[in-house]
Amino acid sequence: MKTLATLPSSSLLGVLFAVAAAIAFSTAGVIVRRIDLPAWDVSFWRSALLVGTMLPLLIWQRRQVMIDIRNGGPALLLSAVLLAGSFVSFILALGLAPVANVLIMFGATPFITAIAARLFLREPLHRHTVLAMLAAVAGLAISVAGSLQPGALAGMAVAFIVVLCMSGNYVVVRHRRDIGMTPSIWLAGLISGLVALPFAHPENVTWAQLPWLFALSPGQLAVGLLLYMASLRRIPAAQAALLGLLELVLGPVWVWLFDGEKPDDLTLFGGVIVISAAAVNVWLDSRRSTG
Repeated sequence: MKTLATLPSSSLLGVLFAVAAAIAFSTAGVIVRRIDLPAWDVSFWRSALLVGTMLPLLIWQRRQVMIDIRNGGPALLLSAVLLAGSFVSFILALGLAPVANVLIMFGATPFITAIAARLFLREPLHRHTVLAMLAAVAGLAISVAGSLQPGALAGMAVAFIVVLCMSGNYVVVRHRRDIGMTPSIWLAGLISGLVALPFAHPENVTWAQLPWLFALSPGQLAVGLLLYMASLRRIPAAQAALLGLLELVLGPVWVWLFDGEKPDDLTLFGGVIVISAAAVNVWLDSRRSTG
């Protein structure tokens, strides 16, 4: 009875962590607007600041870090490579396609994640989750339909690499949720920073841009990743990926609140559909776990 009583509270905490991670990630657009640097420069500084600010934490917790590395070595490395791959592929995709064309591809993330979790983790895939995914993708399509542009297939193909990396990382972290993944975040920052360096011009940054860069990373990025890792300790990968779509609909809301650029009615309507689909799925999952 004790185990049954603790499962719902743990799942609820996982949902809250996933929603908080989506909120943190969704602020990136507002922050990047205030940095006003090319994408590769932002990518380099985001990675460099993440690596630099996390290093003292890793040294301070070196005993636990070494335990995590010994216990999860290959999994930590794979998670880091997948995270770095998603960082770099996202920058490449934005250079080849409009933002809306890139975002629409992310609607595949819950489906790919659910299939991978089913194959590799034996996690169940319920009918209501599939229906929630379909509804969320429809909502996302409505949100970005007005901004889609033709001739962006190359960028959308690269964006799908982001989806594969994200889905793979969901499965890796969910599989090894018994160990801390903080070292993988640091290593992902190092890898993505080294990849971005040949294309960036780090010397172009100004003192006025540094506070916003710190807000982006380690602020937004590190907080979002840590919350996202924590959520996967408690909820299935498919549910976490579905909740992750909230990031895509909350981004325009932040732009509206801080820059006064109100999204059109279709964008808001599509966002409501995505949020409703995720909420209904969480509710039905909670009923199943307590039933």
